Amino acid sequence: MPELTEEKNIKEKLEYIGLDLEKIPEFLEQGFNFRLLRVYENKTYRVYKHIPVNKIKILLTPANRLESPNKKYSAASTIYPYLKPEKEEEDIIRHTVFLKMLNDVDISRIEDIADEQEKFKENTPFKVKYNNNYLWQIFYSEEDDEYFMLFSTEETNTSAFFYLLREQIKCMQTGENSTIFAPVANLEYSRDFLKKSEFLDIEKYLWLFTKEWPFTYEVYDTYGEKSIQIVGNTVVYEKIKSNYKIILSSKEEANKFYKLIKALFILQTELPHYYNFETKISSDGSLEFLCNSKLVTYDNLSNTIIEEYKKAAENLKNTEIEKNSAQERLKELNKEFSKKNQEYRLLEKRLTTYLECRKTFFGKVKYFFRGKKKEKIKDIAKDNKSNEEEKTEEKQEFNIIQDKDFYTIEDLLLVTKDLQEVSNELKNIKLDLEALEHRNNSIKLKIENANKYMNEIENHKKSIFEFWKFANKDESLALNPGNESDEKIETKKIEKTFDYEDDIDEIGIQFDKFQRKELNEKECDSIYIATTNVLKDINIIKQDSSISLEESLELLKVEAQKERTLFSSEDFDIFGGISEDKTKIKTLGNSKHRENKKDKIQILDITKNTTVDEYIDTLKEVIKQIDKSFSKLKSIMDIELYMTSDKVLNTDEFGVFTINPEHAINKVKDMDKINLYRVRIKEQMPVAMFSNIIYYDNINKTLPLGMNVTDEGLIDMSRFNFELKRQKLFRMNQEIDEINSQIKIVCAYEYELKLKD
Repeated sequence: MPELTEEKNIKEKLEYIGLDLEKIPEFLEQGFNFRLLRVYENKTYRVYKHIPVNKIKILLTPANRLESPNKKYSAASTIYPYLKPEKEEEDIIRHTVFLKMLNDVDISRIEDIADEQEKFKENTPFKVKYNNNYLWQIFYSEEDDEYFMLFSTEETNTSAFFYLLREQIKCMQTGENSTIFAPVANLEYSRDFLKKSEFLDIEKYLWLFTKEWPFTYEVYDTYGEKSIQIVGNTVVYEKIKSNYKIILSSKEEANKFYKLIKALFILQTELPHYYNFETKISSDGSLEFLCNSKLVTYDNLSNTIIEEYKKAAENLKNTEIEKNSAQERLKELNKEFSKKNQEYRLLEKRLTTYLECRKTFFGKVKYFFRGKKKEKIKDIAKDNKSNEEEKTEEKQEFNIIQDKDFYTIEDLLLVTKDLQEVSNELKNIKLDLEALEHRNNSIKLKIENANKYMNEIENHKKSIFEFWKFANKDESLALNPGNESDEKIETKKIEKTFDYEDDIDEIGIQFDKFQRKELNEKECDSIYIATTNVLKDINIIKQDSSISLEESLELLKVEAQKERTLFSSEDFDIFGGISEDKTKIKTLGNSKHRENKKDKIQILDITKNTTVDEYIDTLKEVIKQIDKSFSKLKSIMDIELYMTSDKVLNTDEFGVFTINPEHAINKVKDMDKINLYRVRIKEQMPVAMFSNIIYYDNINKTLPLGMNVTDEGLIDMSRFNFELKRQKLFRMNQEIDEINSQIKIVCAYEYELKLKD
């Protein structure tokens, strides 16, 4: 019986393909003599084409798909020996392999490829590359101008092979030729638009701006027209990334784009302190480049260079003036310091003389009768004048700034580097000025201190006895004033920081552990209700709205009926909250447990006789329990949370916010304009995170710690004042399926929250 079934299965599939093994089409009998393939280092698919099926020679090879092309090619043969077994043992084995492939193939998979290829005739896949494209294994022989498919007989998924065979037979029988959109393995770019090195440059340049390596493809449409399509991701807001797709349909477009990003790359790498170009998604899903919030395109690149050159030249001029002024001020301070320093040295010398004389009797007498010796302070500026005249001041020669109608990137680099050099010199001069001013102030204090002491000595020289008495009791002199600051150094508390990409697992465990400790079963159940679609009814009750909840209750009853959990008022559920026995094993976050997931129908006690008033009373109790929860729960650290909506944020509601902003945006699939609200929850502010204990009971104490169901949390927005800190508008190119994408306009609102009194 199994043999008959297998034979019938093979016969049906042969009929589906249109292949008669007793009358094999002539085109399948033809041999091949392609040149050996040239092997390229890059094994990725770069070229995608719509290839007529009648131009593809099918070769079967026992070599594995992952083997080198030459190895597969050397062991390959046409399909004919697999279809018509001869007396040779090798041919019989090949025929057996073919029959097995035919028996194992899934016709539904062939139909899926047919549907997919039909879509590709009208539209190229958004990311060019598509699922299972590797199955085609199509190569091109430049010498023979022929395409051939090297299909491995070891491949488990043979749908691509049989689809191509079916289409070739259909083409031979009807004369209607179809095409397949597939990558051509190991084929380089045609270089009709750009050189090979320029393709590599484009990828390198885009990586600098987007921080992710792009994929560059050469794509041929159904008419043979080629285009360059570049696909990648870029950050559009905080850590939110968006797809982009750049299509260059002509050599002119490709050259313009290449020159644009090359110019921006040179500016940003040569002058990183002056230029940092931002990327933005354009209205067609491509990339835009901004400098200081101003759009830069190839068409306005020349004007941008002119504007930047003139701005840098003006800054250079002003900086040089400021530098010269600072240099003059530095010279004056140097002269002042030199003069003050000489004055201080004279005072220091006089004081030293006094201190030496006061040690002996004759020294005191000698100092008493010593008159004031006037010592002149040398004019250091005058002494150094001749030296300055002899020395020619070394001046930095900068590029001469000329007014021209057109400026190049080289001109901009030169003038900006001059500006950078002069700015650095000015910065150093300012530091020298600051240090010299401090030294001048310090030496002024020293001179003032020394003069006071010397004046006191002179005041005691009225008589020899008074001077004798003063000299004997004189204390040691400290010329250096104590000018150290006694200000206390404030130590700033190091705040905990949270990164949702790296810390979500750890933060989820901490929140779950804290909430298990603080919340009871009713409070956990009430927060769980807020994770469901019942939240909208909760917010209606919370705001004392007059909106009827009758329709919502009826929908819940219908849902309960579908789940077969609806009981009449006189029925009694003997299991209570236990829906499964403890031997049922479940998995959560790669950990096994034996806990039951919560059921909103059971928690709300919905029956077919539940009235609207009873439903409202239940929701009021839920709100009461949630409020009790917020009096216990506190955020364990500062954390940003996000919500998306097409409406203005209602700050009187309970709001469900998400830790990861990309997850929040991905929830909204059918809107092209959305609002993204970001709130900053500070440590100790009330928030309830939807950790595992919110979704599951823990009767058996086997529930894993963490936030493995979702990364959302609940905030009672009515407890806070919302202060808008920043608003930003950006686009996202969101992939819908393999072919289509949608441009979303996102308006981000960033709020700082403060608890109401």
